[in-house]
Amino acid sequence: MVVCNGMKEMLVPIDQAGRVVLPKNVREELAIKAGDTLKVSIQGSCVTLTPNKETSGFVRKGQALVFSSSAGETLSQETVNGALDRGREDRQEQSFAGLRRPKQRE
Repeated sequence: MVVCNGMKEMLVPIDQAGRVVLPKNVREELAIKAGDTLKVSIQGSCVTLTPNKETSGFVRKGQALVFSSSAGETLSQETVNGALDRGREDRQEQSFAGLRRPKQRE
């Protein structure tokens, strides 16, 4: 892989059917998995493939879960803290619900 002006560049072959295989490290870095779609843009002699991520949520990047928002939007600290608080509250409610259930006798 070659890095040029901050952009990663690599050569990938095109098969006889016109298909391009994205290398595994590229798919992992962009959290692209089988069934995802890519937007194809052509500008002059340049072809750009962009993951078509319509939804937001947690996606796997390598071995980490990363929150991905739609349209590359940056989340405010307030939004992140609110999501974390709601998740903690949900887990706490589920935990308490499990404690309130009477034990079943065998």
